[in-house]
Amino acid sequence: MQLLFAESSTRGWGTEQHFAALAIAMARRGHAVCCSMCPGSPLEAVLREAAIPIVLSRRVRGSLDLKQIVGLHRLASRHRADWLITNNPRLYWPLILAGSTTGARTALFRHWEYMSRSLPSRKLMPRLADRFILVSNFQREHLRRGGVNVRRMPVLYNPIDTTRLAPSAEARTRVRASLGITDSEVLIGYVGRMVSDKGIFTLLKASESLLAAAPHVRLLWVGDGVDLQELRIRADSPAQGQRHIFRGWMGDMQGVYNALDVLVVPSEYPEPFGRVSVEAQACGTAVVCSDSGGLPETLAPGTSGLLARKGDPAYLAGTILELLRDPDRRRRMGLAGRQFACSNFSFERIAEDFEELLEGRSDIGRRARAAETPG
Repeated sequence: MQLLFAESSTRGWGTEQHFAALAIAMARRGHAVCCSMCPGSPLEAVLREAAIPIVLSRRVRGSLDLKQIVGLHRLASRHRADWLITNNPRLYWPLILAGSTTGARTALFRHWEYMSRSLPSRKLMPRLADRFILVSNFQREHLRRGGVNVRRMPVLYNPIDTTRLAPSAEARTRVRASLGITDSEVLIGYVGRMVSDKGIFTLLKASESLLAAAPHVRLLWVGDGVDLQELRIRADSPAQGQRHIFRGWMGDMQGVYNALDVLVVPSEYPEPFGRVSVEAQACGTAVVCSDSGGLPETLAPGTSGLLARKGDPAYLAGTILELLRDPDRRRRMGLAGRQFACSNFSFERIAEDFEELLEGRSDIGRRARAAETPG
């Protein structure tokens, strides 16, 4: 198939990472893939490294941006696209209109946990798109309870590069040495945007009792965001300040995940999915996730990681301590997590599922299933 992926963001958040990962996964499966994106996107280099053809276009100015619609029409015609694909809500209508004039079909992904109550967004768009795809069963049920007709909305999980993200003793040693972490220390990590909704202050509060009970533990914070400065100020206490390590976004995420003994995802808002949980498991690292949104679908609870009540620092600290006190259990969870990630979220698995969905060889009921747990 000829697949044209369109994006119009210069961020590198989970939605944009999904855009790049799915494009690469489909190219590896043998489809002809081209990506339209804005100059300055941090994912441009990732796509070029994967030899994905890129067409740079200006940032979309709105859902009825006439120049964008004309540009997409020309691009779809030039590449004889069978499918036009996007994650970006601003590009939904431009792709639908470009598809209607070129004969290409449209696959629109929805990553947010809500939909506008307007008639065009809630009723017309999912009907006009050939595929309107959600990223978790939680998201599908959440929308259904909110009055959205989800009958034609299948679920397709995020693809994770389980070849690049894999267990590595060398990467673990290298990154821990760069952070000044000794073999006798246990490293707990948070990876993501530094914003309150992600539960960073809940994790910080949990760390007070956690670090007091386990003097051999240190906490690594990786990422950036509007609440980073406040987080650093609060963490800088006389008793525990030196045990918190802050780093911006790091290029060697395989090394980061391998360096960790436990990854914590403490989100408090309804995450539609949760890529970092799966990425860490792909590297053989046990995870502790809040029970918010679609996060429970990103692990095998009790097997590859543990769930904690969202917004409850004491519960979160106790759950993390369970794993700190049982290194053998952490190792078993790491092995199970690797199996879970490869079975359910690998490029190969998701590309096959997406291909079946586009070609109409799978039904929505099967796509809207819970991920399989390792046996």
